[in-house]
Amino acid sequence: MDLRFSQFEVLTTTGSFFICLFFVCVFLEASDIEQTLGTTAKEAVSQQNLFWASVAPSGQEIVLTGAAPDYASKKKAGEIAAGVDGVTSVDNQIVIIGEAGTCQTELDDFLAKEQVTFKKGKAELTDSSFPLLTLLASIARNCDARLEIATHTDAEGDATINMKLSQRRADAVRKYLVQSGVAAGALEARGYGETQPIADNDTEEGRRANRRVEFRVIGDAV
Repeated sequence: MDLRFSQFEVLTTTGSFFICLFFVCVFLEASDIEQTLGTTAKEAVSQQNLFWASVAPSGQEIVLTGAAPDYASKKKAGEIAAGVDGVTSVDNQIVIIGEAGTCQTELDDFLAKEQVTFKKGKAELTDSSFPLLTLLASIARNCDARLEIATHTDAEGDATINMKLSQRRADAVRKYLVQSGVAAGALEARGYGETQPIADNDTEEGRRANRRVEFRVIGDAV
């Protein structure tokens, strides 16, 4: 049996070994960085007595979960995590309990059953939307929080036009809520166009899901 190897085979084998070794080192270094960031972020959050916040690293992103007593506390936890050296982003999934949290839950519950809709290609509300908006206005009037009216479109058509359309739609919803007794200072209208899809725009079902209006608690009452 001839066990001699050609120079090419030796170089190829050696090169493959060092490439594998390189990727192993990179993987181990990334794991160490992730663990270090997670530990540092946990310590930073715990030092502020935010015991209800759970911290988990995902690469150089920090994921926050738990239940905060109010919006300010949730925001504070996010800011602390974002301030840790090496953290590139924070996914703040902390839910709000108390009055603001109840408000968000009630808004979400109603919008899960029904949707605010508009006439095709326009910023004019459909008649079927008014009863729902009246209920949402009632909730908003009792919320001790600021709300964002976030409107979205599907990806059909021009992106710039979709952005402008969604902003006009957000303004229309805000106008109706203000006319229904919600304080103007408690409402912020923002159109996101097609930038925040939640489903596949390649299907009609997905496009229908992407055309939506959301209400988000974004802060304490002014």
